[in-house]
Amino acid sequence: MSRVSFNCTMQEGQVDDDTRALLADGLRRVAQETLGESTDDVSVRFSDIPNGFGFRGGEPSTTSLVNGRIVGGVTQELREEFMRSIIDMWTATSGCSVNELVVTAADA
Repeated sequence: MSRVSFNCTMQEGQVDDDTRALLADGLRRVAQETLGESTDDVSVRFSDIPNGFGFRGGEPSTTSLVNGRIVGGVTQELREEFMRSIIDMWTATSGCSVNELVVTAADA
C-alpha cells in the first residue's frame, strides 16, 4: 500500500492525457522532495466529473481537486510546504489559476 496517495478530480476534458502524466509525475516529485517518499510509493488517481455535472457560480467548473493522503506525524509547517509545492507545480503545469485549485493533505 502506498504511503502517499492522491485522488485528483476535475472536469472531463479539462486536461489532456499528456498533461495528466506530467501532473502525476509532479505530485510524485513533490512527495519525494518534501516528504522524502520514494516516487514508487506514491499513487496518483484521476477522476473526471462528467460534462454538465460540475458547476461553480452557475457556470461549468474549472476547479481541480487534489486530495492527498500522507503518512501521519508531519509538522504543520511541513504539511503547508507540501501543499504550497503542489499548488506551485499544478498551476505551472496545468495553466490553471490558484483560484481553480483545492488541495488537501490529510493523514492516511
